[in-house]
Amino acid sequence: MDYTNLPPLTKGALSLESWNEDRRQEVLELFRREVYGRIPDEESISVSFNTAEQSSGYMEGRANRAIVEIICRRLDKEFVFPLYLFTPAAKTEPVPCILTIMNRALSDADPSRRSISQFWPAEMIIARGYAAAVLITHEIAPDYEESFTTRFHRLFPEYVKDRPSDSWGAISAWAWAMSRAIDYLSIDKAIKADSIAVAGHSRGGKTALWCAAQDPRAALVLSSCSGCSGGAITRGKTGEHIKEITGTFPYWFSANYRKYADKEDSMPFDQHMMAALIAPRPLYLSHKTQDAWCDPRAEYETLKQIAPLYGLYGKPSPLGDAMPGPEETVVSGNLGFHLKSGTHDMDEYDWERFLAFGEAHFSPC
Repeated sequence: MDYTNLPPLTKGALSLESWNEDRRQEVLELFRREVYGRIPDEESISVSFNTAEQSSGYMEGRANRAIVEIICRRLDKEFVFPLYLFTPAAKTEPVPCILTIMNRALSDADPSRRSISQFWPAEMIIARGYAAAVLITHEIAPDYEESFTTRFHRLFPEYVKDRPSDSWGAISAWAWAMSRAIDYLSIDKAIKADSIAVAGHSRGGKTALWCAAQDPRAALVLSSCSGCSGGAITRGKTGEHIKEITGTFPYWFSANYRKYADKEDSMPFDQHMMAALIAPRPLYLSHKTQDAWCDPRAEYETLKQIAPLYGLYGKPSPLGDAMPGPEETVVSGNLGFHLKSGTHDMDEYDWERFLAFGEAHFSPC
């Protein structure tokens, strides 16, 4: 694939002078308006926290658990969603935290830990010296078309019938919730406020990327199989394109995004520009060999496209031309990538490499 027709990160030669805060805000606005949609009237939403439960004895005594209610109020409406947080019981000093957005069944992130899933191996995360926090997508905004009336969406009843084309989709709602979780984690004395990573798989991987693009407090990003409208460059990719993703999941995005179906070469943006909003923070993308629908080649190209920007920040992260093969990991400075044999999934192999990448930057003890 020839990537010479990609929109450039800057309007002139790439430099820190051209990739300035004005240009960064311009790119961020493009993605808010044209792709994921904006959260309206954010200043009218008040957020508070209530620790509904705090207990010990989890994971054979190695972890403590807190269930934190994140309470959101706007005008006469209220919406509450839970954050589940496990912290290492033996640690007396604050620890780094990995905040995961869970887009699968609650059993994959069972807060009782009676059900253990490699999709979110909280035991492994705790054993490596991190705190493990998780949000559940369906407890924030539904992952189906329902006209934006329930859960987070219910805070904005005036948008049900009169919905602007740049209004938020579910991905923006989930990303907003991740930032509210970071609000809490930043004040929890068990957590190192400057060492909070965000993670997710598939639509969750898109959400983690979009959260970090908007929220500089997300200090490290781990995105698994995020594919189309996530970590993968759209132009020329295999598998899913804007036509398919907006046809099947229109409620993930702003209505504006649909106009690019079959017109991707006309977009004034592509996903390497969204990833550039994360620079120079550490960013790791992972993929599976049998996931052509997401296209690992297009995700690896995203990292290659933004590597020069990382170098300008003094974080040289050059990547080789060839995508790594199965069961190979490439880490260069603040950028990482691996490809694993298998289908669209996130598993223990992925987490082993995620945690190792985090250790290089967070140094959990």
